[in-house]
Amino acid sequence: MSGPIEELIVHPPEAARIAAIPCPNSYYAYPHLTCLAPVPDAIRPTLESLWSASIHPGRDVLAYRLTDVYVAEEGLVFDGAGKLLSPTRTYHTDDQIRRGHAAVLAAISAGSAPALDRGVLAKSRGADNYGHFIVEMLPRAWLARTRLGLADWPVLIFDEPEAVRQVATAALQVAGIPSEAIVPLGRAPAFLRELVVIDGLTWHSLYLSPIVMQCLDAVTAGIEPGPQADLYATRRPSRTRDFAVEPAIAARLRARGFREIEAAGLSFAEQVAAFKGARSVVGCMGAALTNIVFCRPGTEVVVFTPCGAAEVFFWMIAEARRLRYREIRCAEIGPQLGPLPWDRLIDVPPAALDRLLGAPPARAAEPGWAGRVSLPALRSVLARVRG
Repeated sequence: MSGPIEELIVHPPEAARIAAIPCPNSYYAYPHLTCLAPVPDAIRPTLESLWSASIHPGRDVLAYRLTDVYVAEEGLVFDGAGKLLSPTRTYHTDDQIRRGHAAVLAAISAGSAPALDRGVLAKSRGADNYGHFIVEMLPRAWLARTRLGLADWPVLIFDEPEAVRQVATAALQVAGIPSEAIVPLGRAPAFLRELVVIDGLTWHSLYLSPIVMQCLDAVTAGIEPGPQADLYATRRPSRTRDFAVEPAIAARLRARGFREIEAAGLSFAEQVAAFKGARSVVGCMGAALTNIVFCRPGTEVVVFTPCGAAEVFFWMIAEARRLRYREIRCAEIGPQLGPLPWDRLIDVPPAALDRLLGAPPARAAEPGWAGRVSLPALRSVLARVRG
């Protein structure tokens, strides 16, 4: 298909809509910003328009029950004629849509796609990112089970990378979905006789429904907070958008009383417990900081962000959760390390941390929490999880 992508896209049939859940407005405050490097003129107007929007009108969350469709790539859904259903376009590029379209047409012609009776779509562009799954896809599965009465329907997730698939599976299990009802799918087309698609909960960096927070509160209600601590959420093992001199920054933060937490090495429940217990959180923009969705209202959060990042995702989470949010825009240095222009190291002089973070509060020492977050301490709390 070489023509305009719009020629491929159709809206779901009106008869396929099974629910329209109203959502209240959200009210956000302009972020507390510190700029160690200027925000580029090319993105400043866009960021200002988002930061300055104090009222975010609520949008209906729509649910569709589609029949005889194909799921391809990270969550594109095509009808039997090979047309793309508009709610599933999400953030896919034109090339990804064309690739999915070609694969679906080939599968239709050969009759080669594996068939499933039914499923709830919990895979979408960005499904290979922990943060996207927790905020954008886990709530879909929860909503289908709790609001639409589809408790016995399988949930379809993306099967790569393995680490994200494992934590996504664990999160769904905490939400009450048994392992046998969690179906990982790859990029190749799969045929669904019935598929439920939920749309309108999020639009990355543009809209975040309050229903998402209701979902996450409900899913994690049985996980008790870990010991109180000031957390440094590291980017390890990733180096993208990390401090250029991370070891020196980490040492300075430890000297200020912060406990390191490497989210990638924790289970889903352990991450939830740690951030529920946090007094404050500091870290570089990235998936680990998505866990601030589990922080208590009023928790102080400081996010070090590349100056050129056209991104307000963490500010939106903080406002929805009513956290005390600070964003420090930093100079970017070195080569681009990921797909986005701002996927570079960030330059923060360790000696500047005291000035940037202010005087550390005087707090009594807490046994068992020196240096790093103690996994035994977390696991002892999780052993007392209700139910």
